[in-house]
Amino acid sequence: MTIMTQDWTAGLAPGEDGVHYTFCRLCEAHCGLAARVEAGRIVDVQPDKDNPHSQGHVCLKGITFHNVTYDPDRITRPMKRVGGPGEFAPVGWDEALDDIAARLGRVLDAHGPDAVASYKGNPIAFGIDVSFSLKAFLRELGVTKYYGAGSQDTNARLTACYFAFGSAVTYDIPDLPHCDMLVMFGANPLVSNGSMVWSPRVRHDLDAIAERGRVVVIDPRRTETARRYQHVAARANGDVWLLLGMLRTLIDERLFDEAAVAAHMTGFAELAREIARHDPAVCAERAGVAPDVIADLARSFAATPRAVAYGRLGVCRGPHATLENFLLVALNLLGGKLGRQGGAIFSRPILGGSQKVLTGGYGDTRSRIGDFPSVAQFMASAMLPADIMEPGEGQVRAMILTGGNMVMSAPGGAALVDALQRLDLIVSLDLYQTESNRYADYILPVPTFFERDDYPMAGLGSMIRPFVQVTDAVVAPVGEARAEWEIFNALLERLGKPTHGRPMEDLDKAFRLGPAGDAMGEREGWSFDRLREHPHGVMVDLPDPYDPWPRIAWPDGKARLWHPAIADEFARLIPEGGDALRLITHRDIRSLNSWLHNVPRLVRSQHPDLLMNPADAARLGLDDGETVRLSIAAASVTVRIALTDDMRPGTVSYPHGWGHHGGWQHANAQGGSNINWLLPVGETAVERVSGTTVMDGLAVTIERLADTDRIALPA
Repeated sequence: MTIMTQDWTAGLAPGEDGVHYTFCRLCEAHCGLAARVEAGRIVDVQPDKDNPHSQGHVCLKGITFHNVTYDPDRITRPMKRVGGPGEFAPVGWDEALDDIAARLGRVLDAHGPDAVASYKGNPIAFGIDVSFSLKAFLRELGVTKYYGAGSQDTNARLTACYFAFGSAVTYDIPDLPHCDMLVMFGANPLVSNGSMVWSPRVRHDLDAIAERGRVVVIDPRRTETARRYQHVAARANGDVWLLLGMLRTLIDERLFDEAAVAAHMTGFAELAREIARHDPAVCAERAGVAPDVIADLARSFAATPRAVAYGRLGVCRGPHATLENFLLVALNLLGGKLGRQGGAIFSRPILGGSQKVLTGGYGDTRSRIGDFPSVAQFMASAMLPADIMEPGEGQVRAMILTGGNMVMSAPGGAALVDALQRLDLIVSLDLYQTESNRYADYILPVPTFFERDDYPMAGLGSMIRPFVQVTDAVVAPVGEARAEWEIFNALLERLGKPTHGRPMEDLDKAFRLGPAGDAMGEREGWSFDRLREHPHGVMVDLPDPYDPWPRIAWPDGKARLWHPAIADEFARLIPEGGDALRLITHRDIRSLNSWLHNVPRLVRSQHPDLLMNPADAARLGLDDGETVRLSIAAASVTVRIALTDDMRPGTVSYPHGWGHHGGWQHANAQGGSNINWLLPVGETAVERVSGTTVMDGLAVTIERLADTDRIALPA
């Protein structure tokens, strides 16, 4: 079915027949969507071709998401656990909220706010309800223990930016529209749709860069992005050595921007002294990349005025993740790329108050076990089991889960299962009964994004083209689902605490006081009401992003090329010995972590296989389609292998988020294994400086099963 612009009717109420224009909230791309409603239900979703930002781009996840809204397995009534794990019965809202408030109050009275923790997951991270209301709720209770997915994906990046810029929430992004050379470390934007950079038509941006100049992808796997552009197959955990080699070339050949260093940076002497200790040939050998390739990258990077280096998950989850990210930032700084058109920029502030310099965000709190720093307020997830299990002041006894399925997505699933069953209270706000909240005392139903009014808040920190859009709910919440802010206010009221307004009202005021806003009617500009008259969204004018230095949060206003913590990271940088296979992870564009596997259209062509180079299989005596035992230390799972030349020899890759056993029937039937169960937890499993869980580049063993049945791979 084709949805045309003229089908749209202004002022449609939620559930009213017609075409509703909205946007996807599954990732930072926020692609525009056109949803047709008949008889109060969404019957079709298409890309919004008139959205000026996404211009008709959307992935399959967005246009099939109404299958989640109407999924028979979705939780649409409050559920109370009445027996063992996964045994729930419906309950009324008042009964559930009364009991939750009473039990939560008892924990707070007996043990204080440090006995309560929260875990926020990705399924609701891209809407504003939880972003505003969860922290307001916990703040009223005095709770400071925020856990979330950050230590599985972004902590190292944010920590490196804190060391360089003085703020963990001020990070540089690539100026893709003007770039002539893009060097990507561990990023696969043709599948991720762009991570920590808001560019829904990212393939068009990359194609334009490649036509003007050069796009280089550094990854041990020939990813979907690497196939389209220039691929450098570095060794797993080799990025840090490749970055050292590039920096050595820049410094030795004096290719760095000496004027920018002198005017805007400190710590060059310390960094240069450390870089000089690393021989280029040795760096190349440890990176698994020829010396001349590394030198060519460095020289081309320096010689191209509009060049930028950009990294994502592939350099955010290894044993030296913070050092890798700091060196990547240093590469942009030394190359004179920060604040240069086509280089690295800071996103332009659009909310009132966001023009001020943002400071801190690192180490505001420390973990009770292991003394790990918080990053952007979130704690190291690998320490959560110990925080629950180990007695003492501040032992966690109650948890609030908002869309998080950490048993599947965090390390040490078995330890988490054991820990969750020791808690006095677990309350989950979610769409499904998952592998995590099957241990909850209550599961409270919340809306999908089609049932919410919203604003693309999650993209503001990575916005390269200023764009704004406001959407009302397309349909009313299914069943008895309630918005998170309503649930939290109801609990605060029962606990005798102040309540808070609707997040959209607060955000509207902040937007109106920003540079694109109408100053509460005092000037020409935008408000949410005016934006509703432009359902496809609008591009807005903001100050250009090419003067980054006032945004540096260090007292002297200069970026740092050195930090004491980086000295410690260099001290523990040692080469990896042996020829063990190294495990990395990958994803499919039709998948999103652990929670879209219940949509048949999305999973019917996905196969959770362990990707392996044929040379490694021959050495181990393994065949294509064989089921093998994959082990890390004493933990093991069984997986099916698929042989491919896309993998660099010595590296294997498996998608995470599979191996379901929750309340989603179709997902449970898909098979696969949860490799995160293999990962260790505790202090030795965490990169100390950022609390990052080491999830990539781990040594694994692979063994043939004695009674293996060969499984034929689909043609």
